[in-house]
Amino acid sequence: MNTNKTLLAGIAAVGIAVGIGAGWLLKERSQTTPGATNAAAPAVKEEKKVLFYRHPMNPSITSPIPQKDEMGMDYVPVYTEEEEKTEAPGVVSIDPRVVQNLGVRTAAVSRHRFAVPVDAVGTVAIDERGISFFNPKVNGWVERLYVRAVGDSVRRGQLLAEVYSPELVSAQEEFLVALHGTKRFNDSPLAKDSASLLETARARLRLLDVPDAEIQSLERGAAVRRTVKIHAPHAGTVTELAMREGGYVTPDTRLYSLADLSRVWVNVEIYASQLGRVKQGDPVTLHLAFMPGREWRGRIDYLYPTVNPQSRTVQARLVFDNPGGVLRPGMYANATIQTGTRDNVLAIPREALLRTGTQEAVILALGEGRFKPMAVRAGMEDGGMVEILEGLEEGMQVVLSGQFLIDAEASFKSAMSRLEGGDAAAPSQAQGGHAGHGKQ
Repeated sequence: MNTNKTLLAGIAAVGIAVGIGAGWLLKERSQTTPGATNAAAPAVKEEKKVLFYRHPMNPSITSPIPQKDEMGMDYVPVYTEEEEKTEAPGVVSIDPRVVQNLGVRTAAVSRHRFAVPVDAVGTVAIDERGISFFNPKVNGWVERLYVRAVGDSVRRGQLLAEVYSPELVSAQEEFLVALHGTKRFNDSPLAKDSASLLETARARLRLLDVPDAEIQSLERGAAVRRTVKIHAPHAGTVTELAMREGGYVTPDTRLYSLADLSRVWVNVEIYASQLGRVKQGDPVTLHLAFMPGREWRGRIDYLYPTVNPQSRTVQARLVFDNPGGVLRPGMYANATIQTGTRDNVLAIPREALLRTGTQEAVILALGEGRFKPMAVRAGMEDGGMVEILEGLEEGMQVVLSGQFLIDAEASFKSAMSRLEGGDAAAPSQAQGGHAGHGKQ
């Protein structure tokens, strides 16, 4: 019994050995047969090896096996390619399907007309040229007060107060004495001296702010007035009032301050970087947030010569007519300074410009899934457009969206190239973030 089992085991071992040997011989014959080599070579050459699978919306997410994303979309395979097309330095190629999934948008570099306004927020202030103070020229007491509160509006020539002054009464009496003397000595040698005294007395009354109408009344025989009347020299608003009925005043007392609000100032802050675009006399449009649709037109009256050390801005003084007194001192207002227009300006959309703090760049779209970064020098902005001073030409296509995903794609390919032991040039190209050997 044992002998039979041993015999069967030997026969099985011999059969396995013969099968292995036959398979080896067939393999060697197929490799050495010319016809077999020519037939198998094309099939091997056409087959591509899948490196990994990439998320269709986020290239930074990969998987070693096929799977679907959160939306049910298949991951995109990334293949090796032995004879990959050599790109120019700095150019990265991305499969058009991935470009579409990334939502990349482009726009052409073109010429535009730039009207670059400067927007600023300002505060309405009193026009200091329209402020007037009144101090009495005599000592006395306020007998009547007609304007009693700060903020009251007055008309030009309106009576504000009456002040009793013994000095003023004495000056009127001297004028009457000189007037009578002139009439008395009309035909005598003293007539000339009397006329001189009369003119001196008249001049003194004028210096004490007695109106010419009252002086003429005295000449016609009117009685001496006990008070001097104070009238508003121009229309405006009372901003200061330091007199009350019965109060004693001196030439050192400021009785009132009057501000003309028919014209106002608006003080705005302009950044130092904007100073080259504004100048004195530029037109300005003013808007109030709580009065949409209404605007005031004025101009830059003055640019102050100093810089605010806290905000690093320069104050500009704007002037506006203020019919109806709508603009009140202390209000906030939005000012738009029109700085003129420039034609034929080379520009790109603002979203295409990448700023890193030390450099400005864009990503050029070269077509067929090829992209290349380009350093540029940007100028001023007008709305959604940016002026390009250097680096681009009219007609070039720049990427508007997906720039950072393109950069991530280029960086990932460079990393894979180094991991696979790519050529010696790969590391130097990878520093620019634009070379790789994977193709989707």
